[in-house]
Amino acid sequence: MAIPKEPRQLMITIMYLVLTALLALNVSAEIFNAFKLVNKGLEKSNEVLDRQNKRVPDQVKTLAQKDPERYGEYAERVDDIVKTGDEFVSYVETIWDSLLYKSGGTIEKNGKQVMKNKKNKDATTRYLVDQGKGEELKKKIIAAREEFLNYIEPEERDAFESKIALEVDDKSWKEAKKKASWADFNFRQMPVGAVQPILTKFINDAKATESAVLNHYLEKVGGTDVVFDKFEVVSA
Repeated sequence: MAIPKEPRQLMITIMYLVLTALLALNVSAEIFNAFKLVNKGLEKSNEVLDRQNKRVPDQVKTLAQKDPERYGEYAERVDDIVKTGDEFVSYVETIWDSLLYKSGGTIEKNGKQVMKNKKNKDATTRYLVDQGKGEELKKKIIAAREEFLNYIEPEERDAFESKIALEVDDKSWKEAKKKASWADFNFRQMPVGAVQPILTKFINDAKATESAVLNHYLEKVGGTDVVFDKFEVVSA
């Protein structure tokens, strides 16, 4: 797994790795609560990214008008960048909806809808490993990453790759013993409650990547890069 340089993304990656390690040691109620907390934090981060990613395209289009011949191509492509992100997010959300349904759906508890079988491992293994949905997800991640990268000028792509959060760790599973694939490594016998933040992280990675590309375009047309300078604590 590549180590992200952007502080917010680094924090998210560290939390994810720590909780995954804890899960391997003990699937306790406390661990599930921790995953729930991380998922809430990721969703909050996604909301912030959404607000930013909605503003930047209009800013690019407006600034591009000062020199359409020079900057017109950036204005023309910002909607495609957003579409790439939206399509990937929609795909991952569909996977989660299907997995939640296959594991028994939700029940009402204290006035809220909660997962009925958050410890269910069989549904995850069948759907994401045995039925191949996990490997399909891997291909979608790789394809979306390449699509985002293709929005960057060829001469700048190598330098820009470190800013792309959306990626597949294709090394760890090969080093692990008795793991047949990336999906097998990430999802076999993984409780449904732990899969949710994993999928939410992929969504977060896509939104962060979309933000990086949009900000790149904003800089090209003479705007100011939008930088995160605050973190919000989300309590369970």
